[in-house]
Amino acid sequence: MRAIYNKYRILRIRPRLHYTWFFAVILITVAVVTQFSPVYPLSHRVFAGLGASVLFFIAVNTREFTLSFVATRKGIVAESVTLFAFGGLSNIDRDTSTPVLEFLLATLGALLNITIAGIFSVVYFVLMQRGGILVDVLVQWLAFIWFMLALFHLIPGFPLDGGRALRALLWKLTGDYERATRIASWVGWGIGLLLTIGGIILLVITQEWFTGVFLIAIGLVLQNAATHSRRQIRPRTVTNTQPSDS
Repeated sequence: MRAIYNKYRILRIRPRLHYTWFFAVILITVAVVTQFSPVYPLSHRVFAGLGASVLFFIAVNTREFTLSFVATRKGIVAESVTLFAFGGLSNIDRDTSTPVLEFLLATLGALLNITIAGIFSVVYFVLMQRGGILVDVLVQWLAFIWFMLALFHLIPGFPLDGGRALRALLWKLTGDYERATRIASWVGWGIGLLLTIGGIILLVITQEWFTGVFLIAIGLVLQNAATHSRRQIRPRTVTNTQPSDS
């Protein structure tokens, strides 16, 4: 797992910044520079792209630490949370969680996504009255991106919100946390693979390089996160299968 380790704790949880954020900053900045009108100077568009990256980063962190706060208030112990470009993956102690709490957090995550998209939209309408066209369009773009992210999180592939809801359902039906995690994460990995293949096809057939690269990046991140979620449960699974000394 290539992540920047943070020794500090926030809400008793150690955050870890995943390397995909470096690519996210580049992708968001390039998107703003290329998608915005060339009427604006290149330097303005670059700074706007970096500003969009910072706002996006703040929004993702706000979402994840709000979820972490609710989780700790419900008695769920989480040693760390890895911050991916689209959200976070918490390393929770399953003994302090339940399927109902998992489903609650998945639902809350989806509601937070809608709320953040709504906040960006409200800010856009407020700024629109002030005549700052570049800032207006930037915030509108962020509102659209976050709305699309909210829809993306509904996909039933772990560790997306839809995948967390799927894991909660499987956990409830089977009573097996590890099996539910493996199934939900494999679904997430498969969806990530489809997104990656779809992005490649889009690049080859339509030459839509930005959309294609975006789909490839999202697919690879989702595959990475799904693989990591399976690896989190391996040590415990191995330990439980070791023969006792007695």
